[in-house]
Formats: sequence, C-alpha cells, structure tokens
Amino acid sequence: MKKAFLSLVAGLLQVACGSNDRGAAIPFTLDAFERIAVSDAAGTVYRNDSLLLGDPQAIRYHPDGYLVLLDRPNTGQVVVIDLETDSVQHLIKRGRGPEEIISVRDLAIRDGAIWVSGLADRKIMKLTRPEGGRAFNPQLVCTASDQFMRAVPLSGERFLTLASASSGNRFYRLDGEGMTCDTLGSFPSLEQMTEFEPNNGLFQSEITVSPDEAHTAAVCQSLEYIDIYDADMQLQKRLQGPQGIEPAIKTVKTEMGVFFGQDPLCLVYSNAVSDDRQFMVGYIGVCVEDESDLEEKIGTVLSFDWKGRPLKAYEFESDIVSFDMDWENNVMYCLANRPEPEIVIYHLDDLK
Repeated sequence: MKKAFLSLVAGLLQVACGSNDRGAAIPFTLDAFERIAVSDAAGTVYRNDSLLLGDPQAIRYHPDGYLVLLDRPNTGQVVVIDLETDSVQHLIKRGRGPEEIISVRDLAIRDGAIWVSGLADRKIMKLTRPEGGRAFNPQLVCTASDQFMRAVPLSGERFLTLASASSGNRFYRLDGEGMTCDTLGSFPSLEQMTEFEPNNGLFQSEITVSPDEAHTAAVCQSLEYIDIYDADMQLQKRLQGPQGIEPAIKTVKTEMGVFFGQDPLCLVYSNAVSDDRQFMVGYIGVCVEDESDLEEKIGTVLSFDWKGRPLKAYEFESDIVSFDMDWENNVMYCLANRPEPEIVIYHLDDLK
C-alpha cells in the first residue's frame, strides 16, 4: 500500500510541476522531511508555584516575555504568565458581559496584543497593557456580522475568519467593526463530492497568518490538506499528505443544510503557527477505530517554507497538546500531554 502511494506521489508531483493549476493537490510524505527525535529528557519543565493548570488546550508565546494559555473557565479562560516576574493573570470569564466570552475559541498574538474570539457570541476581544505596565486588560473590539469557526487578527484591527459551515464559503475578511468585507479562498476538490458543494463543516481548519501578512496557511483538521495563500488570499499551493488517507465522505441532507461525515473519522492536523519564513503544524495522523483514539494528540510537528517545501519533522517521544514558537531564539513552548498538565520548553538548536 505504501509503495503504491509513493508511486502515486511521484507521478502526481511530475504532473503538478508541469501544471499551472494551483488548485491541484501536491502530495508529500514524511520521508520528505529532515526527521528529528525529540526525547522527553530534551525538554525543560517550566515551574511556577503560582500557576495551577486545569485542562489547558492551547499555548501562545508573546515576544515581550509572556506565555498565554487557554485553560480554566471558572477563574478565567485565558491565563497570562509573565516570564519576567512569574506573576499569573486569569482573564476573560465565561459569560455574556462586555469583558466576557461564552467560550473562548482562539488565541493569537499580534502587534503586542493578545487576541481572543468566541464562536457562540461572535465576539473578538484584545488584551493590551498600559504603557510601562506588565498586566493585561481586556477590551471588546467587535462582534462579527457573520458567524465564524476561527478568527485570526490582521493589522489595522482587521480579521480573517474561517466562515461557518452553513455559509458555504471558505474565509471572510472583516473590518474593524466586524463587518464582512470580502469572501475569500477555495475548498480542496474531492472526487467523492459530486452531488453537494463542500463547506467548512467538512474542511474545518486551523489558520495561521505570517507576521508580515504575506502568507496564510489553512490546515485541515480531519483531512490531509494544507492550503497556502498569498497576501491577496490567492491560492499558491495545495498540499496533500503525509499518509495518503482518503476516508469515505458521507452526506446527510436536512432542512438546515447538508451535513458531512467521514468513515473513518481521522485526526490529522492540530495547531498551526508561523513567522515570515516558515510555518509549523501539529500532526496527529490517527484514524479513529475506538473511543480511546479520540484522545490522541500531536506526536509530530512538521515545518514547511512558504513555498510548501517540507523542512523538518520534530518527532516527540510523548505527545503534546499544543505548541508555539519563540522564533527569534528557536525555542518551542509545548503543553505536554501528561496526567498532570505541564509546560515544557525545547531549544530546537540543541536537538540532533
């Protein structure tokens, strides 16, 4: 089976290199990466007596010396750790108030601010610091005019969102008031899809935008697709891999629209981060056979340049839940998938 897929990869690469169709998926395998083993011993556990973690699901590094976690809704869904003072803030309680969100979905760092968003109330908020201060304060920026599944901040308090499944669109660009300005992007083409138009219910994705906003990557969570867009959100490269898994797509048509399912359900990618040179994605690569498989987390972090060329595959001894990068120092901050949650720090230059 693997030999057959590798032969298919070679053939499709020849076709893709000679084609101007940027929507054609270019396959890749793990053999295309420089593979780097990441042992548990290579990491340093971050210790802070003031930090009590519940069930953190995401971590982000702030270049001014903070770690930001998506964690405990009872004390505040966003936890801000000051790495200079080891002080801890709990912000954004669960609720409908002006400084609350029913359930925080996304965390992002841009222009010195921490950005958060919520699906149920369509809120987008930012956390900023007063000049000379180290503590963050929340501020409601806008309520989006259209429902979204993901929201990523852009410069000038604009936003790129993954549109809702019911919209049938891929992305929206929003202005600072939350109004939709543009409908952008395209869906991968599946041969199985002949009667129904695809939507983001099937192609649920993580989004990462480079700091210079020259590149965007959309990384599917349950299908093996990674799309790379330019500054104008024109598709530049569509990647497919690394295992060649193509689950059967099932459709159910209801009064509320078409719902998609997969057989088997696959957990492919989770988490995506980037700088101006490259982007990284967390790879799970598990097809669900029993309920325990749903607990599988990231085992490998894959890096690509913005032309879609595979760079490195960091293969972890123990799974991680989420990660982010201090790009300047080439340091990766991870949430380890352990019985008691921990933050583990890896200096990637030290790995061999």
